[in-house]
Amino acid sequence: MTRKWINGAIALVLLLSLLVAACSETGPAPTPAPTVKPAQTQPPQPASQATSPPAAKPTTKPTPAPTSKPPPAAKPTTLPLSKAAPPPKPERVTILVANFGQEGFLPHNDNMAAYKVLPIYEALWDVDPDTRELRPMLAETLPQWSEDRKTLNVTLRQGVQFHDGWGEMTAEDVKFSLEMAGRKGSVNASVSDFAKANVEILGPYKLAIHLPAPDWAWATLNMSSGRFALPIVSKKHVEKVGDKEAGNMPIGTGPFKLVRHEFSQTLEFEAVPNHWRVTPDYKSLVLKVITEPGTTVSLLRTGEADIAAIPLTFVPEARAAGLEIRLQRNMGVIGIGLGGLYLPSRDTFNPDVPWVLGKDPEKALKVRKALNLAVNRQEIIDKVLNGIGGTWPILTTPNADASMDPAWKPYPYDPEQAKRLLNEAGFPNGFETTMIQFASTGHATREVAESVAIYWEKIGVKVKRLPMDQGAHRDRQTGRKNAGFAYPAWRTYADEGTLGIDSYWSTKSTGLGLQFEHPQVQELIAKAQAESDKDKRMAVIREIHKIIYDNYLAVPVSLEHMPIAVGKRIGDWQTLTGDAWLSRFEYIKLR
Repeated sequence: MTRKWINGAIALVLLLSLLVAACSETGPAPTPAPTVKPAQTQPPQPASQATSPPAAKPTTKPTPAPTSKPPPAAKPTTLPLSKAAPPPKPERVTILVANFGQEGFLPHNDNMAAYKVLPIYEALWDVDPDTRELRPMLAETLPQWSEDRKTLNVTLRQGVQFHDGWGEMTAEDVKFSLEMAGRKGSVNASVSDFAKANVEILGPYKLAIHLPAPDWAWATLNMSSGRFALPIVSKKHVEKVGDKEAGNMPIGTGPFKLVRHEFSQTLEFEAVPNHWRVTPDYKSLVLKVITEPGTTVSLLRTGEADIAAIPLTFVPEARAAGLEIRLQRNMGVIGIGLGGLYLPSRDTFNPDVPWVLGKDPEKALKVRKALNLAVNRQEIIDKVLNGIGGTWPILTTPNADASMDPAWKPYPYDPEQAKRLLNEAGFPNGFETTMIQFASTGHATREVAESVAIYWEKIGVKVKRLPMDQGAHRDRQTGRKNAGFAYPAWRTYADEGTLGIDSYWSTKSTGLGLQFEHPQVQELIAKAQAESDKDKRMAVIREIHKIIYDNYLAVPVSLEHMPIAVGKRIGDWQTLTGDAWLSRFEYIKLR
């Protein structure tokens, strides 16, 4: 009986062994598997890392994972990526603007102004809205220069996505954008600066920008001036659809994406949920072109629009319509330029112009001083500019405090002394001159020109008014053909005192803003631009400013602040100090 039981048990064990072997590809486990699974003693691991249970493997193989990989996880940076944010409110904000530029919204076929109204784009660096200090945006850090100051090393944020599934922003896109801005035929405002750069890709998120000579201002001037001079575009998108289509409906990485473009009429944008930098408070943004200020005020009053920059002369009307007026401060300094302050070597130099007097510079200085003392700046600000402005010592950028002497005060109003100075200069009965008058978007050019002309007439100067298109004036300026003519002039905000000085005070200037030429100033400009130490640069700029101040080389009138009329729905919105354009729409909060 016992033998039969033993043989039966052996047969049962063999049968069980055969069953286990049939269910296993690797044969039986070295030790019998327990019949009851033990309780888990540690948290479960992700599926990709989970260990197999001790039981035998199944004979059917699992379905292989997809070969396409998701984008790499975002790296922690100065600003967190993919922030959890409330969804945008289902509301629309309408903003009225004067124009959309040339409406080819790519780095090479539009000017810088157009990018300022496009919240779809981001740049390598941004500026703080209050201090205008440079800060990282698509780049992870502030500009990192090599020891010889010829190479700018850039590390990009990882995980930033282009709109509509066009993939992650990488060094390839930055190189493509920069080379597009500097290509032959580009009309980008900084084309010459971009063209001299040689971009080397060091990895998916690293690149080196090589310059032929040290240029400490390259990053500041070209990457973030107002809004952006170099928007980063998707290389894949542009190469896929072509320049024309990509320019009409551009793809960026910003907090809004473009959904509709009616040429010279409307741009409509949609908020990007959980944007890496900021998620807008509202879903839809519409930018509409309206050129008539009266229509602008009417649309704001009825609630058909929410925000618009308006001319200073329309501020009383806007206030009467119940609109709130906010100021975008310190966008420039406006005044009057004195044409003819050219180098004597110029063919157009005229030594007989009263404020030039090539044979008697001391008398010319008295004329320039008289023209400044004749102007009541505060009265112009109060009565003509509706109280929006402020006096400033010289016609230079309004953030030049670091390169200005606190002892310099705005020129006083003293018409009696002005008359005496004219008499001492040989003009007891005054002289004749012409004041050019033209309109310029964002600047009170006509109002300032007419006001100064009236004050000059009070001291005996006979002023003829010459209305002119701004384009015609530009041609006269670049050709140095304004000897003996006065004209509206301004200096806009610059993120650093030496930026743009060659456009205003240089013998090489080919721009509208030219105010004068001066051999000593020319030498100092070159010295400042070559100086990488900021404190030393400011000292050089102070020398330039002293020459301007002591020699009355222009007639400054007022700081410029841009009035913005807003409707009742608009709450907090931190605009950009010193900018002459509306921007930062992603930061508008609704009440």
